[in-house]
Amino acid sequence: MLPRIPLDDRTFESILQEARRGISQRLPEWTDENTHDPGMTFLELFSWLSEMQQFYLSRVPERNLRKFMDLLGVSPLEASSAEAEVSFGNIREAVVLPRGTKLLAEDQPFETLSAVKLLPLAIDRIVTRTELEASDRSASNTGGNVAFYAFGREAAADSRLYIAFDREPVVGETISMHIRLADDADYSEQSSGRSHNGIIPSARVAWKIFGWEEEHGASWLPLRLLEDDTQHLTYSGRISFEITMPVRPVIVHPAGDRPRYWISCTLEQSGYELPPRIDRVLLNTTKARQQDTKSEQIEYDGEGVSSQSIVEDSFLARYGKLRVQVRERDGRWREWNELASFSGAESDSRAFVVEREFGVNGPVTVRFGDSKQGAIPPEGKGNIRRIHYTEDFASLCWIGRSNGLPHQKFQLFDLPCKWREGLLLQVGVREADGELLWEDWEPVENFDRSGPLDRHYVYDPESGQLMFGNDENGAIPSSHEDLNLCVTSCVLGGGERGNIKPHLLNHWVQPELEAYGLTADNAGYGVGGREGETLEMSLERAQREWQTPYCAVTNEDYVRIAKSTPGLKVSRVHVIPDYAPGRENAPGAVTVVVVPQGLSDTPMPSAGFLATVAKHLDDRRLITTEVSVIAPEYIKVTVHAIVVVEPHYTEEAHRIVSTLNRLLTPLDKSDGIQGWPFGRTVHKGDIYGAISRIKGVAYVQDLWLDAEGRFLRKSAGGDIVLPGSGIVYSGDHRIELISRTQL
Repeated sequence: MLPRIPLDDRTFESILQEARRGISQRLPEWTDENTHDPGMTFLELFSWLSEMQQFYLSRVPERNLRKFMDLLGVSPLEASSAEAEVSFGNIREAVVLPRGTKLLAEDQPFETLSAVKLLPLAIDRIVTRTELEASDRSASNTGGNVAFYAFGREAAADSRLYIAFDREPVVGETISMHIRLADDADYSEQSSGRSHNGIIPSARVAWKIFGWEEEHGASWLPLRLLEDDTQHLTYSGRISFEITMPVRPVIVHPAGDRPRYWISCTLEQSGYELPPRIDRVLLNTTKARQQDTKSEQIEYDGEGVSSQSIVEDSFLARYGKLRVQVRERDGRWREWNELASFSGAESDSRAFVVEREFGVNGPVTVRFGDSKQGAIPPEGKGNIRRIHYTEDFASLCWIGRSNGLPHQKFQLFDLPCKWREGLLLQVGVREADGELLWEDWEPVENFDRSGPLDRHYVYDPESGQLMFGNDENGAIPSSHEDLNLCVTSCVLGGGERGNIKPHLLNHWVQPELEAYGLTADNAGYGVGGREGETLEMSLERAQREWQTPYCAVTNEDYVRIAKSTPGLKVSRVHVIPDYAPGRENAPGAVTVVVVPQGLSDTPMPSAGFLATVAKHLDDRRLITTEVSVIAPEYIKVTVHAIVVVEPHYTEEAHRIVSTLNRLLTPLDKSDGIQGWPFGRTVHKGDIYGAISRIKGVAYVQDLWLDAEGRFLRKSAGGDIVLPGSGIVYSGDHRIELISRTQL
């Protein structure tokens, strides 16, 4: 039964009544509208035909909807995997964990996304120092429940953050710290691969270490940074640095009980809209994703030299099984055989040996022959492939055999992969000598754009079904009497269940890793995991995206695009058309006033903040439009008033002050209070009205306004006229209350 989509909600009666209402307008001479009239019969007939037509039009099958969406470039989103930061402890000696190291959070598998070198190093103390105070924040960092300001609430220049290690770092070591900021709203979107490359930091910091150099002796010296994902402590991220000099212990107040090995971060240029508030500083931390890689394939360049070696260090390379393939001239892959050694091997033997220098806990090297004992792989780009897979995958990778017929379908019950790209397939083709050569096949969403020679297949993650073409749209895999359809890459996982709670990611999968005695833990939540979109959800998303402006044309477009500047927290935006700074009448110019989120009532954007918004708008403006981005002009407005109130309200001037503060506020509040409109004149009548509506106020006897700020002027009636970029905030209002009985 096809679902009915209500393209038109009119019924037979509503269509008929609409037609009858048009009779008097179009044919006033038609006066008989009774049922016996032949004209009424025709109206009823065509109303019925219209209802039937809309009924059939509404019954659009799912296939048609997907085709319509494809024309718009929209397709249902696949499931995504959650990511979490995992920290390792109880490190007694330096250990390298390979990429793909598997951990468990209850029944959810996670894998590290990169190799991490764990050092027997811990954070011993954290100290913050401003011009007014110095504080030991070690307990806050250890507990992880109380965030602290890295440079104080004011984040003034020359404020410092000190971090001490429990032992002397070794020269040549690379140390990575992960800094989590409490106010980083983008942190929850880490799984989407966010990037802050286009953002100009609002402030600038400098990292130093107390080390020793022959020229300067023991002093604070620049730290050699290798990576700073935090953009000068603006966002959560990783900071990596190399120890290039001997580190010397020193006492830093208030951690003055003994000398320690310190690094420091100095705020050299202030300007943060939101001062960085640190939730945790973590060592030996890396990112893990909720997934279970059953098989992976990695390609290398053939050098065409004798005894070529290729080294790989991943979890599956260490603890999994291995296949090696070399690409032939026709693009197909030939399987090479593993030997214990090349002793006795023939010169044309397609073989390799596996070398493990550190046993199962180290990188794995594949070495080829020298043309005397074992063949040499030909030179070529990406023509050598290593396939690593788990032991249980050795039987699961064979999904069937091709019978050479069109529209073949295979059900993958044992491989519930949720991504099309997470499942890569090879088809074996028998040669004359009986050996199989392997062809790479490519996953596509559908066969609409596939030709008869395209080696494409369609995998539906929702049903777990894999389909091939019909030799017109998509090629047919070669037939074979044995299994010849093999999965070479398979990644399982994904979904909302990966959004784990803190302190669950603490179980090792591989027994060899448990022998190290390491501990693992996730200090934060797993974020970013979601289920795949249904067709209905995809339609709703397409409708929302259709309403989202990507090109700035109208004032509303500029406001919405400026507020959505990636990586920035923009509170308010105001657009002034036909205006450029210094030019009142400037056709084709647009000035955008931006107010950032901040801790004060009058937050000011930094030069980096304005430049980032300007760059975001410049990529989306019309080519003939000149766009300027400026800071707001804050106008301080102070109200002086003499107010007559009821006798028992004479001591409650604070209620009037509170009302004026809510009225004359530059920012929108969470309780629904709207900030004062940009450039709107502050009329005395606005103040009269706000005070008069307060309970207990009889009337306002006298009132006048004072204002401070640039470009304002006062009208003859005492109103405050603001510039176009002006926005008000409250001063110290002075309210005098008089009882009605005293008059």
